[in-house]
Amino acid sequence: MRRFFIPNHSLSGDNPAITGDDASHIRNVIRLKIGDEIELIDGTGLECDARIVRISTGKVEVSILRRRLSEFQPTPRLIIAQAVLKDNKPDVIIRQITELGIHEWVPFVAHRSVPVLTAERIRTRKDRWEKIAIEALKQCRRSNLLKISDLLSYDAMLTYSRNCDIKLIFWEDESPSRPFELPASNASSVQSVMAIIGPEGGFTPDEIAAARACGYTTVSLGLRILKADTATLAVSTLLQYGYGDMRHPKPPPPDKSEPSLPFQTDNQ
Repeated sequence: MRRFFIPNHSLSGDNPAITGDDASHIRNVIRLKIGDEIELIDGTGLECDARIVRISTGKVEVSILRRRLSEFQPTPRLIIAQAVLKDNKPDVIIRQITELGIHEWVPFVAHRSVPVLTAERIRTRKDRWEKIAIEALKQCRRSNLLKISDLLSYDAMLTYSRNCDIKLIFWEDESPSRPFELPASNASSVQSVMAIIGPEGGFTPDEIAAARACGYTTVSLGLRILKADTATLAVSTLLQYGYGDMRHPKPPPPDKSEPSLPFQTDNQ
């Protein structure tokens, strides 16, 4: 079933409308017809089966058939704090960490960050990042949208994580003998994990000292020095495998292809 994103407020009624690029895609590219069924998601975990009832230029109206919460509610909360990178590297990172199931991405300015971002550029970039996250959400069968925070200073980013259960900072100068270690079990008591990844030039000693003072543990990704964007993918995968549902998958949702039967006793 084709999947489309629609804002939460639009799903409050029984007959919402899909507009914008998705409406054009339905009408002119995949050419769905009246009566075809699609799936709608709003990024909060709500999933809706719907049937197309009317198609016009710039709008596809549907009728909601069923509403449900996603069977996959990933925990704990996995947060990546990323020093802003040059060029369009964050565009690729946003797509990939959405696919990997990261909950939140926190961009921050480190001492050695290369880009100099004005307020206008920040707004433009965040708008683009959110659109990329929505496209990745539809593709990867995920129902909870990646949260993208505002751009923070380094100190503000450290304060942002004050309530996290586990706080890690990946540092290329840390000894390979201190790698990230997988938890021995499902770590069910852990509610949130935040990992910090530095800029192209790495962290300064003062930044590492500040992170340690805020309760962060410095860890290594091994013998090799990874590019900052490669490190982000490696860390995201490690967090998902260690604390998410990659190593401890939740059971699949029940098969909805057959209608559920009413409960019957032996006497019926």
